[in-house]
Order: sequence, then C-alpha cells, then structure tokens
Amino acid sequence: MRSKTDPVFLDLSVELNDELDWKGGTLRTFEHHLDVTAWAYESLSHILAIGTSDGIIDLYGGPGVECRLQLSHRVHVRSLYFASSCFKLLCVDLKNRLHVWDLTSPRSPRLQNITNFRHSINCLTLSPSHTHAFIALSNGELQTYDLLCSRISQYAAPNLWAMYEEKVLAGGLQPSSSSSIPIDIVIHPRDLNLLFIGYAGGVILLDLTQRKTVKAYEFFLPPGAPGGAGYHAQTLLSERKPELTALAIHPSGHLLVTGYVDGSIVFWAVEDEDKPLLATTLDGRQDVNLANAEDMDAALAGTKNESHDIPEPIFKLTWSGFENSNDPRGGDTVLTVLGGLGQKDVPGVTTLLLPPFNPPEPPVQSVPGTTLDPSFREAMRQTVLAKDMHCYSTVGVPQDFLLLPRKQPHFSGSWDPTAILLLSDADKETRAIEAYQFPPPLFVPKAGTPKVHTAVESTNTPEDALAQEIASALESMQIDEGPLSLDLPPALWGGPSSVTGGVLVNLDREAYETLVASTSSRSANGINLRGGRAWVEDDEGQMKLMRFQAHRVLATHHTDLTVRFRDLSAQLLVSSDTAPLQTDFPAPLPELTIDLLTILAEPPISSRTSPKLVEEARITSSCLATQSLECAIVLHTGEIAVFRQGSSTQEGLSHRELGDPELISTSHIPVPFDRKFHPSFLMFAKRGPVTACSLSDIGFLASAFQDGSLFVVDMRGPTVISRRLPEETANKRRSFLHRSEPDPVRDLTWTIVGTDADPTPRILLLAIHMSGSTMIYNVLRSPDGTWSVSDQTEHTDSSSQPLPHASFVLESRNGRICKAERDGLVSALNPNPSVARGRYFWVTAGAKGVKCVVNITGDRIGRAEWPSKAGKVEKVCVIQKNASVVLVAHTDKREALVYSLPFLEHMHSLQLHQSSSEPLSVDETGDYVEWCRHPCGSIKAEKYGTLFNVRRSGPYQPAEVDLLYGRETASAQPLPVSMGPPSMLNTLWGYVSSTSMTGDQIDTLLAGPDRPMPKPKQPQRPAILGEGSGEGGSSMSVTAGANAQSIANSASSGVGTLYNRLNNALAERGEMLGNLEDSFVALESGSKNMLAQAKTLAAKQSAKSWFQFS
Repeated sequence: MRSKTDPVFLDLSVELNDELDWKGGTLRTFEHHLDVTAWAYESLSHILAIGTSDGIIDLYGGPGVECRLQLSHRVHVRSLYFASSCFKLLCVDLKNRLHVWDLTSPRSPRLQNITNFRHSINCLTLSPSHTHAFIALSNGELQTYDLLCSRISQYAAPNLWAMYEEKVLAGGLQPSSSSSIPIDIVIHPRDLNLLFIGYAGGVILLDLTQRKTVKAYEFFLPPGAPGGAGYHAQTLLSERKPELTALAIHPSGHLLVTGYVDGSIVFWAVEDEDKPLLATTLDGRQDVNLANAEDMDAALAGTKNESHDIPEPIFKLTWSGFENSNDPRGGDTVLTVLGGLGQKDVPGVTTLLLPPFNPPEPPVQSVPGTTLDPSFREAMRQTVLAKDMHCYSTVGVPQDFLLLPRKQPHFSGSWDPTAILLLSDADKETRAIEAYQFPPPLFVPKAGTPKVHTAVESTNTPEDALAQEIASALESMQIDEGPLSLDLPPALWGGPSSVTGGVLVNLDREAYETLVASTSSRSANGINLRGGRAWVEDDEGQMKLMRFQAHRVLATHHTDLTVRFRDLSAQLLVSSDTAPLQTDFPAPLPELTIDLLTILAEPPISSRTSPKLVEEARITSSCLATQSLECAIVLHTGEIAVFRQGSSTQEGLSHRELGDPELISTSHIPVPFDRKFHPSFLMFAKRGPVTACSLSDIGFLASAFQDGSLFVVDMRGPTVISRRLPEETANKRRSFLHRSEPDPVRDLTWTIVGTDADPTPRILLLAIHMSGSTMIYNVLRSPDGTWSVSDQTEHTDSSSQPLPHASFVLESRNGRICKAERDGLVSALNPNPSVARGRYFWVTAGAKGVKCVVNITGDRIGRAEWPSKAGKVEKVCVIQKNASVVLVAHTDKREALVYSLPFLEHMHSLQLHQSSSEPLSVDETGDYVEWCRHPCGSIKAEKYGTLFNVRRSGPYQPAEVDLLYGRETASAQPLPVSMGPPSMLNTLWGYVSSTSMTGDQIDTLLAGPDRPMPKPKQPQRPAILGEGSGEGGSSMSVTAGANAQSIANSASSGVGTLYNRLNNALAERGEMLGNLEDSFVALESGSKNMLAQAKTLAAKQSAKSWFQFS
C-alpha cells in the first residue's frame, strides 16, 4: 500500500487514453506455398507462375513484383502455361476449364476468358512463334484454341491413334482399351507444320497442312525381351506393348525419345518409324527390346531368391540443348528424366549427358530397302549413348521438375536452362520445392580439363606409361562437385527450408544500418526472377508517414537448422509509378543467414554431442542483441549456439579448447565469404532443455535449464563466470508425495539499474523461477578486467508462473525500458555520486496477473488480474508510442488487453482477427506477427499486423504491377538443320518431307479464313500521380470522353459470341442452367470495369439473344 510519504509517480500512459488511437488490423500476409500443384516459367520476362490446390495462382518477378490470380471456384490448379507469343497465362483447373489471363494489361493481369470443353483436357502445348494452343482431349481428339480471338478454332483432328490401329493392327495384336488416350503433345522444334502427338499406344507425327499422319512410332517387346521390367516379368514369353507415358524431341529435330510405363527409355530417328535406335533403362541396361537367351538364363539362375527391383514408369522427359557448339546441329545435350528409378534408389530426377548429334556425310550408295542410311543410324545411336549421369536427389518422391531457360522460349522451353526446380512430396500431403543449378557441373568441362578424352597414344618409355597411369588414377579419385543449391523466394520455402517459427525484432537506425549494410535483397545464388516492375499507390497520402516508422527485421527458424532474416521496414514500400520498388517486401537478407549445420557437423562438436543430434535437432528460439547484433540460437535438446558479426574466418585457424566443459569454440569454422554472421561458440551443458535464455548487449549470456541450473557466460572469452547448480535445499519445493522437484528459471532479464536497498546502478540479472521467486545476481568487474558474479544475491518475489519475456524494468520519468546496453555499462563502471539516483519500475507478468514494483525490491504500486473471459494470456509486452508507454497482454482468443503504467489500470480491449492458435510475436511499437501453422507443423503464412492501424494500411496493400516492363523479344523460329554436315545440300536435311510454315501461316491455317482479328491494343502506361484522372486501380484504361455507344456495341458483340458458344455447350450437355451460370461468371470477370451504361445495354442485348436462340 502507498503511504502519504511515498513519492508521486506520473501516469506514463496519458497520450494513449483515447480509444480512437487504437485499431487492430492485418497489414499484409506473407504466404509459403506448401501445396504447389502446377508451375510455369516465362523466359522472356523471367516470371514464375505457381498454382496451388485451392485455386490460387501467384506470379513472381522482379523486386516487389508479386501478383495473385484466383480461380472463380477455388478449385485445384492442374497445369499452367505461358503463351510467349502474346504474353498470356493459361490455366487448366480440376474441372477441365481453360482460363486465359492477359498479362499485358496495365497494373494487373485481366481475366480474358473461361472456356469449357466437351471432354477432359489431357495435355496442352504452345509455340512462341504463333498464337494457337493445341489441346488434346481425353477422347483422343485434337482441338485448337485461338489466343487472340479467345475462341476454339475450326481446325481439329480426330483420334489419330485409333484410326492408325484400325488400319494397321487389324490382323495383329489387339489394341488395349487405353492405347488411344492422349499423353502429350510436342511441336517439332524446327518445323511448325509438324506435330508429335503421344498416345498410350505410340506417337503420331501429324502434318498440319496435309492433315495426315506422316509417321507412327510404336514400341513392341518380342517374346523373351526383358523390357524395363526385366526378366522377372510374368509376361516375359509373350509379345508385349508397354504403354507410352512421356516423349521429347532432340533440339535438332531428328531424334525422338519416348518413355514407357515399364521404365524403359526408347530413342528413335524421326525419319525411321520401324526400328528404334536404342531401348535402355536408367540402371544401365541397353537393348532391352531384344531377346538374349544367355542373359535370360543368367538372370533367372542368379536371382531366384532375390527380389527384383522393378523401375517406376517414366513420367516426364525433357531434352535440352545449349550454346556449346558452332555446328548448327548443336553440341552436347542433356536429357532430364522424371521416373525410371527403382524402389531401392534414392528418390530424385535423373539427368543424362548425351554426345553431340553430328553424323558424318553418308556414302554415295546407300543400302537399298532401308529408310535410314546405316551410317546415319549408327551415328545417331552413338548420339544417344549417355556419357555421364547425375541424379538430383529430392526430399521425397518427386512429382515434377521445371527447367528455367536463360532467355529464349523455343524448343519447348528447354533451351539453355540455367536452373532446375524440383517438386516433391513432403510431410502430411505438403510439397517441397528445391532449386539447383543446371546442368550439373559434372557435365560442364572445366577450363583446361576436357571432359571427353581421346584414346591414349602408345608410350615410348615405361616412365611415360607410369605417369599416364598415375594421372588416370588421380582423375578417377577426384570427387565431382554437386550442383549448387539456389535460393528460392520466401513464398516457395517448404520441405527442408520450411519455416517453423520466428521472432519480430525492432532495431534503431544505427543498428539497422549496421545489420543490413552491404546486403542485397536478391541472392547472387538465387533463381533468375527479374521481370516486370511494381509500385505502391498512395491514394490517401500515407506514404509520407512511412519514414517515421521503426525499422524491423523478421527472423525465422527453419527445418534445415537455419535462421533467415527478412527486412520488414516500412521504408521499403516508398515508391511510385515513376520510381518503382527496389526490393521485395519483406526483403530477404541472404547474407545474414545462419546455418547451424556448419557447426554441428564439425568433428570437435559431433564427437561430444549425440550422434542423432543433426537428424533430430530443431530450433526452438533465437535472440538477437539489438546493439551488439550478436545472435543466440537455442535447440530443443538444450544446446545454445552463439554467432557474431565479423570478417571472414582467417585461413588456417585451428580449433582451440576452452577452459569450461560446457563451452565448445566454433570460431575456427569457416562460413561462405558473403555471410555476416560467424560462429563464436556452442554451449553444451547437458542439463536438459533450455527454459530461459537472455542475451545482453554488453557481452553476457544467461541460460537456465530444466533441472533448475543457471549459467552465466562472459562471451569475451568465452568463459563461464557463474554456475548455479540445483541443490537439495535450494530452489526446490516438496510435493504432497514428499518428493523434491526442481524450480527452474522461467525468465531472465538483463538490466543496469539499482535496487531499493542499493540504488547504485549495477549490472543485474533477474532470474524469475516458476514459483515466482526471483534471484538478483550482481555482475562485477575486477581491477584486472575479469568479470564474475557476486556470491551475495538479493531475493524478491514476482508473479507466479511467469510468462516468458514478461519482465520489464522501466524508467519512472519516461517509461524507457532499461536494458543492459553500452550507455548503461559506462555509468555502472564509472558511477558519479553527484548525479541523483533515478527510480525505476519493475513490471512482471504471470499466468494469473501482472504487478509493478518500485526499484525491483521496493513497494508495489500497481497490480491487475487477468479477466477470465478474455482467455489465457500468452504474450505480454510494453509498447512505446507518442511519448507514452502501456502494457498490452495478448490472449489465446486474440484479445489485446491494454493497461496503464505504472498503476496497471485497464484502459482498452481490442479484438484482433484470429487466424491461428499460435502465440504472437510482438515488438515494442505494437506491431506483431501471427504464425499460421499447417497440420504438418510448418508455418504456411505469416500475418503482419499492428495495434495502431490508423492511416497506415494503404501502403501495405498489394502493389500495382507492370509485367511488360523489361520483357525481351523472342528470337526467330529456329530453322531446319541438315542431318549431315553443314556442307551438305539443304535438301538432305531430313527424310521427313514437310512444307515449312511461318507462325502467321500456322495461325491462318488453324483459325480459318473467317478469323475475326482483334484490333491491336497498345498497353497503356499508368498515369503519373497528380497528372491522370485518378483511377489508380482500374485494369482497363477508359477515358472520360469515350464513346458509350461503341463500348456498348463491343460488349454486345462479346455477349453474342459468348452465348453462341454457350448454346452449343447446352445442346450437347443438356445442362442449361449450370452452364449459363458459368458463362455469366466469365462475363462478369471480363467486363466488371465497363461503364454502367454499357452494362445495362449488354444485359438487354443478352436477353434478346437468349429468347432468339430458345
């Protein structure tokens, strides 16, 4: 109780009394895609599209370029495609609807059309040289879609494989019921008139102009041939026809590769449909389409008691060429294979390095009766014999891969790729994405070390022979470097890089500039995403207030034992349409990444820790000192790793033993040259999990463990300056069973203040036990400069069952939090008796309430009990704003309880939006991060919010984007190349005769003579703020003087076309009302920004046309 002689303390919360100052709200959500189902990459704009299982499509490009598209029914995204010829995005959803977005629209993409097909869409392909899409339906039909006119074109083809089987297989094998199902479509890389259509039964080569089948490639296994399944197949002695599952074309256009359900990979000469060049498997078996009695007997005799490892089907094939040869036919190529591995193999995606395609000039006289000259055939077979192989291992079963070309979209988007993205299964129906450089370094010869060696010449002396033998042995012993792992955008963090937790850190300007100095938001080892530009609209004039915001950093913990930092400072959003964003928001800081595996795998550490530590370890918390910028990372098993900022580790620095058994030096461990955090030491106390950890800005670390022990470390050594081990008579309580139980420390607080008994400022450590008992430790410095903890401790009581990080020491005059910082250290080491001693408040919060006392051990001046209806209090923080401070308690019901300081009177209650049951991470300004956790345990989204969402949310809205900015121009369609040397006549380029056509000619052929060509639209650049009409968010630019009648006519025309297409669908399906609703959804999406008059007139015209067609 306060007496009349007690000093009068000021109310520190006066400026925050007004309820209008408080408004909770979410500013922005940062998602991590754990359910990726489809993706695509546009190499001209360097933009990546990601589709998810809940109908969301996100586009990622240059700094700040993020754009979200949503399907109308939020259904599963099956596949995505970029139409490079007209810069559109195509999506096929689970309902087999084709969505088309126009990416040239200013500010944001515009949904152009939604089209329904009579049958399911099995596959789709595009060419950067024309504006049509080839679509194969489940019934085997081939449809074409006009991307410029947004309609199905008149060109179509029936089920070609069914027609082929009717003619050719009438008296042979009985075709299977699934042989005519379309699998894939590939446009000939050098002849737009030729189209490869893969069916389950084989491949048809279609001449578009002649509308006829040019070639048919069908793979048979004669009796006794092992195929991909080997000699243990039950149907070994019968003739078989494995179903086709994938195909790809060589960049020269002369070779075809097909994959099958039994795991076999078959290479063909495009000019020869009768006999494949080679049938092989990934385990090295060749000519598996030929029967060999000796191999059969050996296999059956040697493996009677062994289980045969049957390979999985070939799911996807991609054949890549590179700028590595002056020969127009190209140099080395890489075949990328998804599937084909055995059950015992490590899951992954396999790449095969294949020799160049450069057959010699054939002899003058060819062998009669052959479709392909034998010399050509043998040379082509040598082209498909792999020189080397590498497997990109994945965290789970691989589901897909995506190659990222350097710049050109030709050759099915596989020309000269620089990176590969791998999609694989992860925990609990999630998926993980990994990125690596492509091709593997193993495939690229180093300077001065040719990859392919010629035959060894005869040696003249024994010394030469010995030297060559030694050189060969050394070469065989060399370890090839694996492909470099590439950094992904935070939205793609999943699997090993998935987020498990984190903390929001508030930094002053000096510390922030030191931390982010010489850092970049785009990693040098990241994937190439740089298309478009983005800026934030400032409609309400809030941008000018952003510079007054505090600097914030979001530190996240990851499954792969890394801590990664992102810049969450509001200043990054300051931009305009003339000065676009320069970084992402939040901006990744790759140079600050801390990797614990670099120290846990070191022999001096692994020899003293558990063998399973690396496999089982996970990060529970991290602490960043806001002045010294040292970082302590706590593992769930009780280890604490400390990192410091500094220069690169000196070469040759060896491990040094420390004097304390609990400490292991890690300063000798090298880190990448661009990393700013370097290992300092590891604390390994073997006392169980850590219950509390506190890192000061003056070089001290305090840690408490489950058994009740407490350690204080002077990090200058480092050395342990205090060990408080549990004793039978101290820090224990007796239960009703008369059994002693430890009373562990729950919270640790560093401060430099005095107590009520001794007001002299000192370095104090406040250790609050679970029972509420608090020990006050005094850190002393001896004359020789060494530090120690005084044996004489003070004792006081605080709130029982204390909450973590809920102990605050405040100045009584202004409410500033008194931390153990450099300024306070100077005053503690050099006390000035003439300076008046200030008074301080100590605020502690527990599970039931909060209290405030004077000078830590003095009188209590405030107390409050948590209201039971508000829920369980999880987080307590002291917020400083407008020269006032308050205490805010966050409950599990997302209610924020605001109390005054120092008297702890209830002021306000705010109900925040709740998206997760995870405790919030809150900083001193009232901003917070809500962690949304997936059932697998990983964080799927971080919601960044604030308690002061007044005139602040505007700049955090999704940015406007211009995806056309910086987009490159596609090169000309690659021309046909000769099969033989360049000196041969062009007429000998191949044996498949075709009328080569341009892209415009293909469009004319597919669309027909009555193609209604739309007027060319020039993308309009957004108006500069203050000069335009003020319509900042419109996706279509409509001027005030536009002709309303012409707009209405165009709308009516669009409606008429839409209803014609709708009536056709109604007649075939008989579901009038359902399809009418779908069409209105598409109509609403395409015309939502038109004028009201045009909308009214369009509705009238649509009603008339409806009754007319009835």
